[in-house]
Amino acid sequence: MKLRIPAWIAAVLICFAFLPLQAVPQPVTRQAGEAQQPQTTPDTRPPLSARDMQVERANIQMAEKQYEAAIATYQDLLRREPKNAVFLNMVGIAYLDVSNFDQAKRYFQRAVKADKKYSSAVNNLGMAWYVQKNYRRAIREYKKAELIDPAQAGTHANLGFAYYNSNKLLESATEFQKAIEIDPQIFQRNARVGTMVQDRTVSNHGLFFFTMARIYATKGDAEHCAEYLRKSLDEGYKDLGKAKTDPAFKTVLDDPAVQAVLALITPADQKVEADQPGA
Repeated sequence: MKLRIPAWIAAVLICFAFLPLQAVPQPVTRQAGEAQQPQTTPDTRPPLSARDMQVERANIQMAEKQYEAAIATYQDLLRREPKNAVFLNMVGIAYLDVSNFDQAKRYFQRAVKADKKYSSAVNNLGMAWYVQKNYRRAIREYKKAELIDPAQAGTHANLGFAYYNSNKLLESATEFQKAIEIDPQIFQRNARVGTMVQDRTVSNHGLFFFTMARIYATKGDAEHCAEYLRKSLDEGYKDLGKAKTDPAFKTVLDDPAVQAVLALITPADQKVEADQPGA
């Protein structure tokens, strides 16, 4: 059976902006007695070149998940611009989405060779290793991408997931916190566009959600803290009650949403917590 990667991969990786489409002037008719509308400024932008129209077509094919067609279009562009790092990166993304990992890595490596400062391609090479569960190699590439552009919240988040799945929880929490500091809405926004990586790529969902709740609590963000506490509870995480005594949660414990989640802890859960070593 052919291995497929989660749908969030394509959404995380496809970081391009479509070129503006030409506005087509339309004739305007008025009925008798209708007030004349002020004239709009005519569109003076030059028409798209044949090359730009081809790029537009490739972008649309990627957006519509026509990956084989997009690969063919980008390959045609690469015949004329063989060292265009953006085109090489996009071919790698398309190959990654159809689970052709070797080809994906090959094109990401070519993109990095063409532009050593192209952090997106380095990050995506890490993603190719990550989806193959080679977390050591993924971490190495993500760290390279961070050095090139430390202000990319997505790279910090990706590195956090790689650390998490390597059971390096302290390093994971540090990277997640950096991601949230750069973009407080990164996980929520990604969730809305189908990139719920936190739901699909971790081995212990309950612990992961508790970790996220703790990070948001340290930021004083009670709303998102409560959201992740609830997710942790739904996953059956048995140490949820530790939020009541953990100093990291001190600033949000009086929030009604947080209290509502903690009130859902059952007596059986509390017994398990009390039985934990060091509890």
